[in-house]
Amino acid sequence: MLIERRECVTTRSMLKNLILSLGLSLTLFATGARAEDKNGLKNESEAGIVITGGNAQTSTMSLKQTSTLVEDLNTYKFTANYLRTSTAGNETALQWGLGVRYERGLSDSFSLFLGQLLESNIYQNIQQRYATDFGGKYIWRDLETFKWNSELGYRFARENYVTAKPDAFKNINFIRLYNEVQYFFSKTVSTKWWFEFLPNITDSDAYQFNTELSLTAALSDVFSVKSGYLIKYNNKPEGGVLKTDSTFTTALVAKF
Repeated sequence: MLIERRECVTTRSMLKNLILSLGLSLTLFATGARAEDKNGLKNESEAGIVITGGNAQTSTMSLKQTSTLVEDLNTYKFTANYLRTSTAGNETALQWGLGVRYERGLSDSFSLFLGQLLESNIYQNIQQRYATDFGGKYIWRDLETFKWNSELGYRFARENYVTAKPDAFKNINFIRLYNEVQYFFSKTVSTKWWFEFLPNITDSDAYQFNTELSLTAALSDVFSVKSGYLIKYNNKPEGGVLKTDSTFTTALVAKF
């Protein structure tokens, strides 16, 4: 089952509070030992579908896929996502993305990465977004009950817009800061919170911010139910669209 909402967030105070709250929680876990690394291929698939009939005819489909291959110090990752909503046969939301990433470990805690993304969100005026990332990743904590890692790097993005005004496309240079925290309440229930902050190198008013808080409950060794709330914020979007997209989802997850 999936429920999707798109709403406008009009102030920056919400974003500042999210960053400050996360920063305070992270400082409590600055040291600790790492769990043993495991080689092999891991897959995580998510699917959420909602269809209503009668007086309110709507349909929503959300799909996600993550595949990770670990070979000693080398990690290869592939991601894909798709979301579409229609009301009475008229499309109201459409976004998708593909990503590949290579990571090379230099120590137990530090690694370098190189990634490529292709995204589209036509209702945010993004026909295509090509993004190249490279930088470093540091693992602060890797235990059975608590995991925390941070990334710092550079992103070059080319955005092709649906509307051609004022420009049909734009090349953007970002600094990229990413943090991810995962806590396991038990063997079957866990929560994850990540945020990604992208300040524009040449235009300080054109920053972007993405964050998601999710809760996962295992149904079996393979299947689980996941609920998450995702916020995507662009402080200076092209084409006069809203600055914020938000999505609440509940989906069935398969890990194998």
